[in-house]
Amino acid sequence: MFQGVKNGWQLIKESAKVFNRHPKFIIPLLINWLVYVPIIWYLEYWFDWDTYTRFQVFLIIFGIIFVFAFLLSFSCSILLELIQQLESGKEMSVASAFRYTFTHNTIKILPVVFVWTIIWFILLMIQALLSKSKKIEKESFSAEDAVKTLAGYQKFSFSQAFFRALEKGVRMVVFLILPAIVWENLSFWKSVKKGNAVFKSNLSEFVTGFILTGLATAIIFLPPALLFYISDKMEIMFPEWVWVITIIYIAFGWSYSIYLEQMFTAELYLWNHKWEKEVVRAQAENRPIPSLNDIPKPTILNNVNDLL
Repeated sequence: MFQGVKNGWQLIKESAKVFNRHPKFIIPLLINWLVYVPIIWYLEYWFDWDTYTRFQVFLIIFGIIFVFAFLLSFSCSILLELIQQLESGKEMSVASAFRYTFTHNTIKILPVVFVWTIIWFILLMIQALLSKSKKIEKESFSAEDAVKTLAGYQKFSFSQAFFRALEKGVRMVVFLILPAIVWENLSFWKSVKKGNAVFKSNLSEFVTGFILTGLATAIIFLPPALLFYISDKMEIMFPEWVWVITIIYIAFGWSYSIYLEQMFTAELYLWNHKWEKEVVRAQAENRPIPSLNDIPKPTILNNVNDLL
């Protein structure tokens, strides 16, 4: 167990090192954010939900979740392509990774996106049923309200924290499945089985990454949280430029927190992939089967192609 915690911490540190060397990894997620923002604001402040039946509302929500799940999966696929470029000794190009993902991986990731959307939708519906139902009046659009909407600022509840943890766990499992599709070109079911196998055989590492990325996210969003608290509890009015800066901060903070999840799961998959190759060699040479800890942790920055 302790070794698993140590391994998870090493993978998180490696993710931070990769970002410090190649900050362009965050670009696809920033593009995601630019798509998310107008959708979230429009739905919160201008979309008239009352003109639609309950069934139509469910379909709209399902469609929105599908778009969000697809964009995250697409960005993860781009990140995986960038990793493959580095592992292959090629010059890293976001444009090239985007083109390849669009032309080769888009169709392949759709089944994963659809299943993820169903799970996400079910969790959201359960959360809505368990929450207190009340009529919410639309507020006038302001810089402060816009920032709080993007940050998901609301009163803390254990049920809300529980469902957010579930959504994060499902998201990280999806991030474990996608490398099997992008790197190994496996089918949907084989990719799910492979991702599930990596999850089960590296459970302590996965849980460590889950906790540490959550802690990193909490630290990243601490300044906006303090700003919201001061604004609400002390009734201090901040100028609009403060909220504009906060929006920019949240954009980079959210993108980096999702990057940590994506990179952590990609590195965990890569380590497991390297271990599987060593197991095959050991079996062929009649040697004892090595454990994951016997295999040197792969690093994306060492110019060694562990994906071959």
